This record gives sequence, structure tokens and C-alpha cells, in this order.
Amino acid sequence: MKNDFSKKNLSIKLCAILLSSSALFAQEEQNTTLLETITVSGTSNSNYQSDEKANLNRTKISKEDMAKSIQTFNQNFIEDAQLQNIDDVITMSSNTIYTGSSHGRANQISMRGFSGVPILLDGMKITNKIARPEIFAYESIEILKGPDSLQYGESSPGGLVNLVKKKPTKNSLAQVELEVNDNPSYSPKIDLGGAINNDKSLYFRLTSVLKYDEGWTNSNTDTNKIFVAPSLAYDINDNNTITFITEYTKEKTPSDFGTYVNDKGKLIAPIKNMISHPDEKFEKTQKIAGFDLDSIFDTWSSNLKYRYIDYEGDNGDVHMPQRYNHLTNTVTMAYAYQKQEFQEHALQETINKEFDLFGKKNNLSIGADYNKAYSKLDMFFDPTQLYNINLSNPVYQHLTNLSDHPTARNMSAKKTSVESWGTFIQDNINLTDDLIFSAGVRYSESKPQNGQRTDATTPSFGLVYHLSSQTSLYTNYSESFTPNSAMDKNGKILDPETGKGYEFGVKQKLFDDKFDLTTAFFKIEKENIALADPNAPAVGGWSISSGKQESQGFEIDLSGDITPNLSVIASYGYVDTKNKDANNKDLRNIPNHTANLFTTYKLTALNLPDYYIGGGAKYIGNKYADDANNIQLDSALIYNATIGYKKGNWKANLSVQNLTDEEYVDGALASNAVGTRVYVGTPRTVLATIGYKF
Repeated sequence: MKNDFSKKNLSIKLCAILLSSSALFAQEEQNTTLLETITVSGTSNSNYQSDEKANLNRTKISKEDMAKSIQTFNQNFIEDAQLQNIDDVITMSSNTIYTGSSHGRANQISMRGFSGVPILLDGMKITNKIARPEIFAYESIEILKGPDSLQYGESSPGGLVNLVKKKPTKNSLAQVELEVNDNPSYSPKIDLGGAINNDKSLYFRLTSVLKYDEGWTNSNTDTNKIFVAPSLAYDINDNNTITFITEYTKEKTPSDFGTYVNDKGKLIAPIKNMISHPDEKFEKTQKIAGFDLDSIFDTWSSNLKYRYIDYEGDNGDVHMPQRYNHLTNTVTMAYAYQKQEFQEHALQETINKEFDLFGKKNNLSIGADYNKAYSKLDMFFDPTQLYNINLSNPVYQHLTNLSDHPTARNMSAKKTSVESWGTFIQDNINLTDDLIFSAGVRYSESKPQNGQRTDATTPSFGLVYHLSSQTSLYTNYSESFTPNSAMDKNGKILDPETGKGYEFGVKQKLFDDKFDLTTAFFKIEKENIALADPNAPAVGGWSISSGKQESQGFEIDLSGDITPNLSVIASYGYVDTKNKDANNKDLRNIPNHTANLFTTYKLTALNLPDYYIGGGAKYIGNKYADDANNIQLDSALIYNATIGYKKGNWKANLSVQNLTDEEYVDGALASNAVGTRVYVGTPRTVLATIGYKF
């Protein structure tokens, strides 16, 4: 027991050691010259061009010096395009697709051919996925491609996403907006900030959203949302700032079990006809609290983060689809009840130090992180057939509750926990003024409350060569891991799934350095995937970790200003995936080709400099709904158009999303003998926004 206790607290001790190191560094540099305070705003060098540094990069070096492909989508772009959800933003990146909401419980993202992409909150890994983050709360959304467990531990080999919240500001800010659409939907929003005292050492930010949406399906449940996010920052002295962060979300939405396609991959009914019972609802309550402590000196910095998350997702009583009969075009329904609860403590410390060694500039990063996540599941299921519905003309029976199903199976899981921790070290060395070498390694451990400990060591190497101030070449090798939960025949947890990535790319700045272009070639291998042991019994069997998947491809991402009046964000991705355990079949839900374009043009030439027009398109290629590649889902081309006005304190925007009202499939949830269930894209929507800054 003593041994276990020490392991559980090891990462916390590591954080304490790093903080002690911070104190020593502070003592060392207490006589350094303090620099003038600089306030950094959320805007970039041009309209859509991303900032020089990425918040998800714990090493704090510039993106041009990183041997990685990173895209940042800023607030200017999100507002001009009137994007409604984070998945609309994320999928603007090459080889990145959204495959569904898991019944409203999580944003399912695949990148470079691999699913399970984690979503970080302000550069912090969260164990449990959190659905439907409020897009108005974020100043930017960042994408990092390829395996990268070095800084954040458990991760998909495809990459990761980081949501960057709006932070307290010393500059006075007061903005109100009203957004409406033709569902109809109404959403007032506020964004406030500024200094509280005369010396501007205490400053705040408050974002809040109310939303009412009748939706576009045949559901009787409207969306109602309350979101409030106050934050407060205090400059303790010239070198140290602490920021307190809180967030509260309460949301009710319709239940979403998707719909079905036939064996030709065609939708069996209009997308507005839901499988879910019209009276079903999904209710979410989420609370987040924490702080950031930043210490910055001449050659070193420390960043300590803590977050506490309390989440409750209540599906309540539902009639679940069980099987689809293609002969009668009917779906058989059964009763279920489900409620999930998550709580999590997350602690992260990073120290960065600049120094010269043997005449070479070094940027050394040392970090540690600790997560303890609790989860509880209340679930009941009655497999007895309730009734059938024909989705072409659905007729639903009364929505029953748990008391109507005394023989329902109790499939609940008592409250349990998972602890994970890790530590990493990375150094970026300037071998010459133009050649930068990076190397790092991480050790991670994870242990469920009633399970076995798993660990992983993941290295990362990179090389960047600046051909000029506008063009850089880079290459990298990196690894990722994901703990397995399956067991072998001896009852031992299988080794973690591992990812290995190889990448070569080019980064360029064009049009007076106001336009970024990144081109990348990559190959990724995923191994140790759990498979059913063919020698095991059908019931009560075990697994083996022999599964292997691969992806390789090419991608290009670009963003910025071509002229002072023309701004563009675009991407193209090609990926070829192979499931080595299924005769090299394509991986499910992954198209070979994706492309995106959004552009705006200020009407200065027409003597209307305060007006702009814009639009774009999203292309999603053919993909398979099943592992056997028997059911192909059609490609889709979705157009958007917008017109806007910005002058002084006023702004207004009118846009049409999915201009041609294309019916398309986001992704397949399941495909088996009882049918192929899918999530569909949003139909044509007309949106209008008006805003005023005081």
C-alpha cells in the first residue's frame, strides 16, 4: 500500500520539484533587467493569418521553428464565416473530418486517417471528452498534425486540437451581439473586459451566451442554452501573473441517434425525420474552475495550470434503434435510460529555459502533468421490442420511462477513477542560425482504480532548416500511445496502442509575409490494436494486440491576406489508409480526398470599403461506412456564401450555410447485420448577426 501511495503522488511531487526549480531560477535571475510590459491582443498580423506562436506548444518556440504542421484559426475567420460549432472550424484543416456527436456526448474527430483525436482546453489534456463547447468562448482553435504524445501524453496518432479561451484584457472591451437563423433560433451574446483598478494590475473578461433554437428536425425538444464564463487576472508583480478561470454551461438539446443508410450507402429517408423519439432530450450541466500561474523572466518562464471539471450528461428515457429492416424500411425500437457523470482534477507544470551551451542556443523545456478523473454511469436497458417506425412517415408511440420497464437490465457502473501522470523533457538546439534540431522524450503512466497499471515511453525528433526568412524545410519522427482496456488470456491488460509518424514538409510566407502556406508529406503506423483472439471461445474470450493500421498522404494548408482586400483560408488533403487486419481495406469513415475554401473580399474597388462579400466550399470525398468496404457513402460538396459590414463600432453579417441544401453523411456510427447507422450534416441554414462595441 505504501508503494501504491507513492506512485499515485509521484506526478504531484514532480510538479512540486519543477516549482522548486522555478524558485531557484527566480533567485538566480532576481537582478535581471525587467522588460516593458506588452499586451498581446487576439488579432494576428493579417485578417486570417495565425499568430507566430501556438498556445498548444508547451516549448513556447515559434511555429516556424517547430518541426510540425500547425494551423490556427483565429476569431476574425470564425466571425466572418459565421461558424456555429467547433467541428465546423476544425474540419477547415486538411485531412480532418467530423464523423458525429456520439448521441450528443462528444465531438468525434478524425485526422490523417485516425479517429479519437483529443480536444485540449487551453493546452491541457482532459481525460473525458466534453461535447459541444461554446464557440463564442474561444479566441482561436489550433490544430497539430501527427503523433505527439511528447507534451500531452495519451493521444491519437492523427493529431490533436486545442481550444484557446478568451482571456482577461487590460484594454476596455464591451461587445454585444445578436445572432438569429431560420430554424428559428435566437442567441444574444456579450463579451466584456478591462482593468478594474487604476494601475491595471487587476483585469477581467466575461463572455456569456443565451440560445434558443427550434432546430431543423421533427423533434419536439428545443435547444436551450445558458453559458457564462468569467475570468480574472492579477499581476502579482512585474514577473508573475495569476489568472482565475471559471465556466458554467447548462444546455438542453434534442436526442440524436442519427439515421440509417441502405446497403448502397443511400439515406433511407429525409434527414429531418429522426430515429430519436421527438420527446427525448439530452441535458448537460458543466462547470469548470481553475487557474494559470505564469512567471516570466529574461531567459526562463514557468507555467502552472490547474483545472477542475464537473460534468453531467443526462439522456434520460430514450427509445433506442435496435435494427433496420431494409425490406419494410422500418426501425425497431427498444427502451433505455442513461446518465453519465464525470469529475476531473488536472494539474500541469512547464518550465522553459533559454541558455547557450558550447556556443549553441538551446531552448530547454521540462514538464509534468497529473490527471485524476472520476466517472459514474447510470444505465438501464430493456431489449424487448417496443414498436417499429417507418422513417419515411414515422409514427412514434408514447415515450415510456423506467417504471414502465420493471425487467430492464441494470447496466450501471459505480463511481470509479483513473489516474494518469507523465513527465517530459525536450531541447531545441540551434546548430546554426538556420538549422534547428529538436529532441525529447516522455514517460507516462495510467492506472484505473480497479485495473492494472500501464506505461509508455514516447520519443520525438525534429529538424528545421530555414532556407530564407520566408521558406523553411522540416522533418520529424514522433510517437503516440493510447492505453488498451482489453485483456489477454492470462487476464493481463494488453500493451498500449502505439503510433509512429514520419513527416516532411515546407513552410512558406508569401505576399509580404501576410500569408502562410504549409505543405506536408506523412506516413503513420498504428500498432498493438486489440483484436479478438481466434483461439478464444466466442463467449468470455480474450484479446491479442496484433492489429495494425497505416495511413500516408499529402496535404496543403494556407491562410492570410493575398491583398489588403482579399483574405483566404484553404486546404487540400489526400490520405490513403489501410487496415492490415482486413486485407488492406480502407479505414471506416475516412475519405481519400478533402478540400476546403473560404475567402472574403472587401469592396474597396466599388468605393464600399466597409462592406465585404465572401464564401467558399467544403468537399468530402467518398468513404466507407463499414470495415469490409461493402457500403460506400457518397461524396459531398457544400457551398457557403456571406456578405458583411464593419464600420466603427458596428458590424453585421448575413450568410447561407449549405447553399444548395445538400443532404450528406458526416460519418457512420455502426455498420453490422442489424443496419448501418449514420450521422448527417446540417441542411441549408440562413444566419444573420448584428453586433456593437461600446
